[in-house]
Amino acid sequence: MARLYYHRLPDFARKEAKLDFLSDNSLSTVDWQRLVPNQKHTWLRTDTEDEFDSFTPIGSKEAKRAKPDQAETIFKTYSGGVKTNRDVYVYDFESYQLLSRIKPFVDNYNSEVDRFKRTDGESSIHAFVNYEKVKWDSTLKNHIQRQHYGSFHSRYCRGSLYRPFTNKHLYFDPLFINSVHLQHYFFPTEDSEKENYVICLTDKGSEKPFMSMISMFIPDLHLVGAGASAQCFPFYTYDEDGTNRRENITDWALDQFRNHYNDPSISKWDIFYYVYGLLHHPGYRERYALDLKRNLPRIPFAPPTPNPSPTSREGLSSPVASALESSSPSLILGEGAGGWGQNSGFHAFSRAGKQLADFHLNYESVDRYQLDWQSTRKPVSYRVEKMQPKGKVDSSEGSYKVHETLKYNDTLTLHGIPERAFAYRLGNRAALDWIVDQYRVKTDKRSGITHDPNGYSDDEQYILKLIERIISVSLRTVDIVEDLAKLPFHDESASD
Repeated sequence: MARLYYHRLPDFARKEAKLDFLSDNSLSTVDWQRLVPNQKHTWLRTDTEDEFDSFTPIGSKEAKRAKPDQAETIFKTYSGGVKTNRDVYVYDFESYQLLSRIKPFVDNYNSEVDRFKRTDGESSIHAFVNYEKVKWDSTLKNHIQRQHYGSFHSRYCRGSLYRPFTNKHLYFDPLFINSVHLQHYFFPTEDSEKENYVICLTDKGSEKPFMSMISMFIPDLHLVGAGASAQCFPFYTYDEDGTNRRENITDWALDQFRNHYNDPSISKWDIFYYVYGLLHHPGYRERYALDLKRNLPRIPFAPPTPNPSPTSREGLSSPVASALESSSPSLILGEGAGGWGQNSGFHAFSRAGKQLADFHLNYESVDRYQLDWQSTRKPVSYRVEKMQPKGKVDSSEGSYKVHETLKYNDTLTLHGIPERAFAYRLGNRAALDWIVDQYRVKTDKRSGITHDPNGYSDDEQYILKLIERIISVSLRTVDIVEDLAKLPFHDESASD
């Protein structure tokens, strides 16, 4: 009878550590673990899988198919982000540039439809289409075979969260996007962007560390780059025309939370922020790291903690101001709030989740962290081409790189970046690293299309100020996450 044995190094170990392990050990000295599959035929099992499975599912395919009153998950439905297969064509920092590019793209596509109608239909579609003027994929080729014409409308130009803290304009026409998944039910109109939020998180099977980020715009599938797909859990869903708004957190979940905490005042907004807060808990992420690679998150009930005052029962009304006023550790942890309450663990996480959401949604208006702007020559230019970090070193934790200096352009260098800011990480990059990576002038070699972030805002210092704002957001996020780490996120006695 064949047997399987296995040994693993820590997640995301550097190549140097892996090479050292191989050079210091022979196969005969490795501490092998015998693999025995569970009932789901999973061979690589975790010590926490039974505990993880006992928590409330955030969502499931079964719940998506079920009737609304039969879904036993927190969110009724969820969806991957937008997968375009032609990012360089349908995304841009400038709406004018995007629409100017899309109009001839639509015309060229429609010309191909006309040309196809005049054929006998026997030639291969792959050999038929003209690759010079249109970026083809299998979906668009199917449209041409079905003789679907495209149309140009400025209303298709929508806001999108392309990468962390990188908003772009998206031409949101399903004909020219490989897959919109269910995003047209989450953000069907511009009005929905004013009231709906989605919690985005890395899907199972991700090559990158687990992350969660909230958005008020259409998220991209590869929110944290290739190798990690984003699943999105909205508060509201709509019909395709933007009508029939309905809450996506199930009545079943609301009853579960109210009954568990014996608190009828808990609302669905409270639960939404509770989930966002709990997904940032470092202990939760570390304990269930392997489970989160195989499954969507499952959400435990937080045990009692010192009782703070409840969170707001609605969406964010005065975003940044409310967060700055209420993000002290005492309000998160309930210090001095007067005793222990059965539901206070829930409210502590919900309050923290709301504060995190406030910063992550409204990062363009937070107070700036003051860096030292040093001009290297006159006149000073605020245009960015490609920023360059200077003096990268290992962080004090040793697991990622940090830098104190950033060369903004040939005339300006920024000094005084705190190491602590790099601790807020989304995927395998810090939030600030995403800004450096995305806010640069880039020309696609194949099409010749240039994306220029300098045109995103009328403020010529926008990107400079954005850097300082993202540092502020990062520092506040790290503060809140460190306070969350002091909270128990599940009843440890139940898993003993």
